[in-house]
Amino acid sequence: MECQGYEETLTRLAAILAKHFADTRIVGTDIRDSLMQALASYVCYPHSLRAVERIPEEQRVAMVRSLLAPYEQRPWAQTNWILVRLWRGCGFGYRYTRLPHLLKTKPEDANLPSLQKPCPSTLLQQHMAELLREGPDVAPSFLNSVLNQLNWAFSEFIGMIQEIQQAAERLERNFVDSRQLKVCATCFDLSVSLLRVLEMTITLVPEIFLDWARPTSEMLLRRLAQLLNQVLNRVTAERNLFDRVVTLRLPGLESVDHYPILVAVTGILVRLLVHGPASGTERATSVLLADPCFQLRSICYLLGQPEPPAPGTALPPPDRKRFSLQSYTDYISAEELAQVEQMLAHLTSASAQAAAASLPTSEEDLCPICYAHPISAVFQPCGHKSCKACINQHLMNNKDCFFCKATIVSVEDWEKTASTSTTTSSAA
Repeated sequence: MECQGYEETLTRLAAILAKHFADTRIVGTDIRDSLMQALASYVCYPHSLRAVERIPEEQRVAMVRSLLAPYEQRPWAQTNWILVRLWRGCGFGYRYTRLPHLLKTKPEDANLPSLQKPCPSTLLQQHMAELLREGPDVAPSFLNSVLNQLNWAFSEFIGMIQEIQQAAERLERNFVDSRQLKVCATCFDLSVSLLRVLEMTITLVPEIFLDWARPTSEMLLRRLAQLLNQVLNRVTAERNLFDRVVTLRLPGLESVDHYPILVAVTGILVRLLVHGPASGTERATSVLLADPCFQLRSICYLLGQPEPPAPGTALPPPDRKRFSLQSYTDYISAEELAQVEQMLAHLTSASAQAAAASLPTSEEDLCPICYAHPISAVFQPCGHKSCKACINQHLMNNKDCFFCKATIVSVEDWEKTASTSTTTSSAA
């Protein structure tokens, strides 16, 4: 039974939270943290989330704008949890309350925010999409910070599980500090949530990555492909470190499992390669395959296949001893599985075509930073060179040359010809 004026009170409290959360004059760390935690709790429960949706539009937009500010400027982890809760229930295989591998464990308190049934907010998602389309700098700044934090969180996670595995293999079986296990699990959970925020962004505003008329789209897509391949390779390699640590089932690492991180990556790939327009799908495919870390075997792993199927042959049934999305029919719909099969078939065909069409490139013509793409840009005034992807990514955070540390004033297109090199100028 609800108290009289309950909804009105919730709405007034939501308005106070949104107003002060978006107020840039409030700089005290403790106050900001309290506002962040209160707002995170508010968007977990259907009644309070609907109260946020009832506050004036101006306040809602200001709140979402504050959530999209570059992550380096405030406690980004808690902000990311808020964005994820607005999306949960909409993503690929993202309708669960408890993770599949935890269903048989001791039940937790059902009132915990993390165990609430998904209650996404399409209204706040719409505000997010409108803000990301608003100006030339909003989306690149936000996504640059998301990609930076994903790179950091996943790298930290891999480093920690290496230490945990080494401790577990010692003869003396050294005790692993519970705090280290908690930080390790937090880095994993953050990696998953950051991937879900990327999935939400690609779903709401795909042109940020796929419309190469936008000056930063190609660079963002290449960075995204690089990180997705790194995650896939680390998690899907045969008898890898991730597998061994998951098998240990150490107290404190209960959330670390294949399902949450692989379905988040799959959701992004399906959005890029299946749902996008034909031109966008073609661009995403070429960028993914061009990344030196891409392995078709990692995509096959998602469906329990050890190797790519032969062209024109049906997928064999999954090996029940292996991970496979097909084993999670209570969590992943038949339509979603069909999209993964379509993606695998597409990438198998595109990989074969790319291998047949690829031409050898001499080492001196390759970018000296990534050794994956041909040199295509020259920096002024120093004259050093790299591929466009590397220099565009570098300039998001630094204006100094990779090699001589001179300040880069402009970047010019560079193309090697039979006799000489040609350049066309573009602003740095």
